[in-house]
Amino acid sequence: MHPLRWLLSLLLSATLTVAASIDELANQKIVVLGDSITQGGGYVSFMDYYLQKLRPQARFEVYPLGLSSETVSGLSEPGHAGGKFARPCLSERLPRVLDKMRPDVVFACYGMNDGIYQPLEEKRFQAFKDGINHLLDACQKAGVKRIILVTPPIYDATTKVGEFNYDSVLTAYAAWEKTLRRPGLEVVDLHTAMRTAREKRTEVFSKDRIHPGDEGHLFMARTILAGVGLETPEEALAKVKADPLFTQVDLLRRHRAVHWMNFVGYTREKVVKPTPLGDAEAQAAKFQAKIDELRKK
Repeated sequence: MHPLRWLLSLLLSATLTVAASIDELANQKIVVLGDSITQGGGYVSFMDYYLQKLRPQARFEVYPLGLSSETVSGLSEPGHAGGKFARPCLSERLPRVLDKMRPDVVFACYGMNDGIYQPLEEKRFQAFKDGINHLLDACQKAGVKRIILVTPPIYDATTKVGEFNYDSVLTAYAAWEKTLRRPGLEVVDLHTAMRTAREKRTEVFSKDRIHPGDEGHLFMARTILAGVGLETPEEALAKVKADPLFTQVDLLRRHRAVHWMNFVGYTREKVVKPTPLGDAEAQAAKFQAKIDELRKK
């Protein structure tokens, strides 16, 4: 085959692969579950932004339902939050998430809190495994078509040789998640990609070791999307955040994070009972209309 024809064939093949992946997410109700990193929402906004930007003719529905402090393990360290409350567990609200949201696709990123910042220990590890398997079982029983399990971000600490680094626990969790095999399940290894990238940087992703800044969230979004087959352009953070499309996507994400979290209900320090959406759907439609207008430009 002529080299140019071979190159064109390769590019066409790659394009079709990406298009198919996008099509699988289009016109689907996508729920994103996780802890405070997900509730912070940066990577969710960046993911939605690229989905909207790279496929302007498709419709994407992304609902961010991360909850700060949450685990899947049900564990909590003594004195969490100054002794005010134990860490919430996803199992408390998961049945309502699945029943009230009826998602087609679920992204889930857990692990950071599940080892409760202690060395790797079999009982804690097993609690994490049980929690992840419970999440997968519940999603499959509810008819979720596609589950994308994202391994935890890194614990961004610098330690001396021989010192305990909590990131070693997250590395073990990520390695186990990569062994999981189920119909409809995909595992995106964010942890390894983020660790590799961090080792090439002088600046941390996370100033408090746990919560990435905007650069870290953008890296997370690109890595997760690449993991499901969508390559995103290399561009500066400032350029992305200056795009009016990103501004509107981020506004919609923030709106949904408040109103749909309350719609589902949750327990964290206090019980927030499920509440009707009221005019939240109408307001979300206005945000979406603005997004659709910007996508046409």
